[in-house]
Amino acid sequence: MTTRLVKHQKLTKRQIKEDPLVTAAFHGAAVWERHGSRILLGLGAVCLAGVLVFFVARTRARAEERATADVFRAEMLLQQQDLPTATQMLKEIVDNSPGTNAAKRAMQLLGDVYMAQGKPAEAVTWYRKYVARAGRDREAKLAGLHGLAAALEDRGDFIQAAANYGELVSLATTDGERGRTMLAQARCFGRAGQTQKAIEVYKAIQRLPDAEQDLLNAAGVGLGEMQATTPTR
Repeated sequence: MTTRLVKHQKLTKRQIKEDPLVTAAFHGAAVWERHGSRILLGLGAVCLAGVLVFFVARTRARAEERATADVFRAEMLLQQQDLPTATQMLKEIVDNSPGTNAAKRAMQLLGDVYMAQGKPAEAVTWYRKYVARAGRDREAKLAGLHGLAAALEDRGDFIQAAANYGELVSLATTDGERGRTMLAQARCFGRAGQTQKAIEVYKAIQRLPDAEQDLLNAAGVGLGEMQATTPTR
């Protein structure tokens, strides 16, 4: 059995330069020599940013948990009719936990508390803050606009209340929901002395194809009342 010995062929400098792996290695070494410190700084910055994001997220989560627990305690106080203590606690949540969902919920509850106390002016302030924080949350926006419109109406700001009811009409998804809101809007127009606008809204309710009969009847009654107060020519 014979063994063939193969002599290792010595590579020339030209062949080394033409080898793609060797070329890449030399290129990488050159890049590292020129920019190594910058690369390390960049990697360090990325790592630091990741650590900061982690700690910020954890801090926010803890703040949300604490604020949510405080809102729950405030709601318990409201059920016990301890309105002064609940009001103070809710205001502290808004001040101490800005940006949390719990603070947003506290704003809505403050509007409800002031409405329950017969203080619509204060309720308007908090409902407006709540609506501003609602963002794309449709249910939150609906709840806030309902509270705001009712508070404005109680305060006697009927034109603005009608405008808010109009916004609710645009958000309605059924003729029943739309018709009930339009009744409130027409009522505000009537109380503001804008009889013609009230009449137009009542007539629009009657044209809703899927409105319940009680809504149509209410619109008919309201329309009759408005027309009775409109002077004939």
